Amino acid sequence: MQRITGFIEKRIAPPLIKFSNLKYVQVIQRNGLGIMSLLVIGSLFTLVASFPIPAWLTFLGDFRWTIAQAAGVGTSFIALYTVCTTSYALVEWYNKNRGEKTDIMPPMILAIASYLLLNPVQTVATVVKGSKTPGTFTGVSTAYMGAMGVFAGIIVGIVTVEIYRFFVNRHLTIKLPSNVPPMVSSAFVALIPSFVVIVFWWLIGSVLKINIPDAIANIFKPLISVSDTPWAMMIATLLNRGLWSVGIHGGNIVGGVLGTFWTQMVAANQAAFTKGIALPYTFTSIFQDVYIMTGMVPLSVALLLTKSKRYRGMGALGIVPAAFNIGEPLIFGLPIMLNPLMMIPFVLSSVVMDIAATVLVMLKWLPVPALSVPWITPAPIKAYLATGGNIWAVVFVLAGWVVTFMIYYPFVASLDKAERTGALKTDSLGTTGDESATEA
Repeated sequence: MQRITGFIEKRIAPPLIKFSNLKYVQVIQRNGLGIMSLLVIGSLFTLVASFPIPAWLTFLGDFRWTIAQAAGVGTSFIALYTVCTTSYALVEWYNKNRGEKTDIMPPMILAIASYLLLNPVQTVATVVKGSKTPGTFTGVSTAYMGAMGVFAGIIVGIVTVEIYRFFVNRHLTIKLPSNVPPMVSSAFVALIPSFVVIVFWWLIGSVLKINIPDAIANIFKPLISVSDTPWAMMIATLLNRGLWSVGIHGGNIVGGVLGTFWTQMVAANQAAFTKGIALPYTFTSIFQDVYIMTGMVPLSVALLLTKSKRYRGMGALGIVPAAFNIGEPLIFGLPIMLNPLMMIPFVLSSVVMDIAATVLVMLKWLPVPALSVPWITPAPIKAYLATGGNIWAVVFVLAGWVVTFMIYYPFVASLDKAERTGALKTDSLGTTGDESATEA
């Protein structure tokens, strides 16, 4: 382990850390810290509303849906939060590192307005239960307000701030006499650059009809040969983890391509399982959910072993949600998203689990999981239930956690050392160890 850690610190970490210190990467990594508290709070509501014990769910009854209303407080609108935090962090970066004195508020509000302009108000037909008369509902679509729109939110935040700065720094603004109150003057200073920004996004979204969130999502929707093969599962795994690594909901993208086929395969498997006959399919969504996407407990444990207070705090905050397969606090808070040093083990660990599960299942040393279990169920319990009570499935998941920990640990140790030695310039954004631990 020490040799691996040393190799990563000397050969792999330096160029990746150098990349991490780039302006836009630093700004993007700031995003998760800005909404960490909401991610954790939302995770807690999710746990309470969906805790996988039948007696508890029966006790809650319909009130669980009332609790669940707060479950998405961090994730349901994370794209909108990302627009806000990206624009804020970029202006903050320029003010701290370039000595600029740009007022943060106008470009931040402008970025939010621009993103909403790309997601305009719509009126849709509705059906009221028990009524034959159709109704209508008017509102902003939430399709790209969640994780699906995070990357688009980053782009909107960065482009908006850069256009705004272009005009302000070149004094292409309305100038008022010096005796005008600063608040009034700043509003007029923002008028011309704000007008240009709004026209820019209006042309893209309304005139050219370019749906940026959808266009970005489609880039990552390659044609997948949908079949019951290990190759299709490997492609699905790589896409899932690769997309999450850049802040796009990998599960939604992959599920959008394979979901229909997986649903049919799962239904056929469960019918066969009920009849006690051989399962017709192997590589289904349940296979991926049970044997590959086993949660981020190993990463949380690795973080708890670091010397940095910030990373230890992150591990402590993330371990309970991770135990119930809620990874957003670590993906957006550590972050893993666009963090080149952590993207490697994040993808690699899933690939290793995929290969191991495929080999063992094909050798018939592991059963094919067939039963649907709530996603929030802890991985070992989920494996036990999904395979109809097979103890070797549980052993595989626990052994996988050990292997995943060993994959993560050298990278976490390198990240920890880089921050403590100052190689990772998190202080430029005000997110050094002690302060971030306190905020988290």
